[in-house]
Amino acid sequence: MEQQTNTAYATRLTNTSELSAYVGKELGLTQWMPITQQRINTFADATEDFQWIHTDVERSALFSPYKKTVAHGFLVLSMASKVSYDTFSIENVAMGVNYGLDKVRFPNATKSGTFFRGRVSLLECDEIKGGIKYKMGIVFELKGEDKPACVAEFIAIAYSGPGKKEQQKIADATEQPKESDTVLLEKQGNIAVVTLNRPERYNAVTDELVKRLNTIIREIRNDNQIRAVVITGAGKGFSAGADMDTIGVVLSPEDSREYITSVYQTLLNNFQTLKKPIIGAINGTAAGVGASIALACDLRVMTPSSGILYAFVNIGLGPDGGASWLLTRQVGYSKAFEIAAEGKKVKAEECLSLGLTNKIVAEDQLLESAIEWAKALAAKAPIAVGITKEDLVHAMDNNLSESIAYEAEKQIAAFESYDLVEGVAAFVEKRKANFIGQ
Repeated sequence: MEQQTNTAYATRLTNTSELSAYVGKELGLTQWMPITQQRINTFADATEDFQWIHTDVERSALFSPYKKTVAHGFLVLSMASKVSYDTFSIENVAMGVNYGLDKVRFPNATKSGTFFRGRVSLLECDEIKGGIKYKMGIVFELKGEDKPACVAEFIAIAYSGPGKKEQQKIADATEQPKESDTVLLEKQGNIAVVTLNRPERYNAVTDELVKRLNTIIREIRNDNQIRAVVITGAGKGFSAGADMDTIGVVLSPEDSREYITSVYQTLLNNFQTLKKPIIGAINGTAAGVGASIALACDLRVMTPSSGILYAFVNIGLGPDGGASWLLTRQVGYSKAFEIAAEGKKVKAEECLSLGLTNKIVAEDQLLESAIEWAKALAAKAPIAVGITKEDLVHAMDNNLSESIAYEAEKQIAAFESYDLVEGVAAFVEKRKANFIGQ
C-alpha cells in the first residue's frame, strides 16, 4: 500500500457510505509521540507487569541489550484507540467501536525516549444492516528506525445515525435557551479574542456576564488549538465594574458576601489556572471588578486614554473580586493603599511606570497590537508557557525552597515533551522551532 505523505493528517467523512472508496488507501497519520518512562511505569501499574527491563532505569542501562528500558509491546498497541481517533472519523455515526484485534506483530523493541507515530489504512469494508463493518491496519512507526514498533489489524463497526448538523437541528427544535451575547468569543487561528459585550452599560459586570465569561474560559481551556487569549471591551470602555442596577440593589448584605466569594472567586481562579497567556487590551477605563478582570490578565496593553480606577471607596465599599490581592502584588502595599483609598483613576502613563500595564499604543492600534503579541506568544512551546505561568503564580505565595521544588516537579512535563526535542534541534540547526504542544 503506497504511503501518501509524511505529514500528519486525518480523514473526516460525513457518512458511512463514503468509506468504501478508501479501501486500499491510507486514512491518516498522527504526529510523533514520545515513549516516556512515566508512560511505561503507568502501563506497568495498570497491568501489574513490573519486569526490570521495563521499569528499572539504572539496571536496564547496565544489563539491557538496548542500554535503556523498553516499552512493553502492548503499551504501544494500547495507543490504537487514540491513533484511530486522531486519524479517522465519520460524522454521521450513532455508534462506532473497535471491537476486534485480528492480527498483531511486534517486530522491534521500543526504547524509552524514542518517538512513534501511527499510520492508519483501510484494509476491508463491508456494509451491514444499519451501518458498516471495516478493518483498519495500523503501523506504529519508530522515528529513525526502518522496522516498526508494532503492526496490527483492527476490526471495527459503525452504525449510521444523525450527524452533527442534524443533531443541532434537533437541539434547536427543543427551544433550548440561546447562548448569552454578553461576552463574545472569536477565534483567529490559534488566538481567542474575548470581548465583554455590554457597550450600552460600559460593559458593567452582571451575573450573566460572569457566567458567560466562565463558560468561554472553560471552552478555551479545553481547546488545544487555542494557544493565547486577548480580552477587551466593546465600545468606549473596558468595564465600568459591577452593574449596581442588577447587583447592588437586588442583593442583601449576606447575599452579596456569598456572591463575591462564589462568583468572583471562580472567575478569577479560572483566569489564574488557565495554562495559556491572557493579554488584556484595556480600552478606556477598567473600574471596580472590571479592574480586577484587567489585572487578572497575565499581560496588559493600554492606550493613552486607558486607566485603572479602584472606584469601590467612592460608593462606600471596600475592594472585592480579588482587587486587593491583585493590586498589592503589582505595586506593593503603600502604593496599593493610595490607589484604593483615594479612588482616583490611574492613567496609562502612571500604570506603565507602576507595572500595571506592559505597553501603551495608539488608540487605533490597541486590539491589533494585543493580537500580534498573542501570536508571538502562541508560537512558543505551549507546555513551557503553561509551566511558566504555573511557576510564577505559585512563587507569589511560597518561599524560594518551595518554589524550586515546585519548578522541578512541573519541569517533568517539559522534559517528556516532543517540543523540547524540537526546540533543541531547532537551536542546534539555527532555525525556527515548530512547536506542536506535545
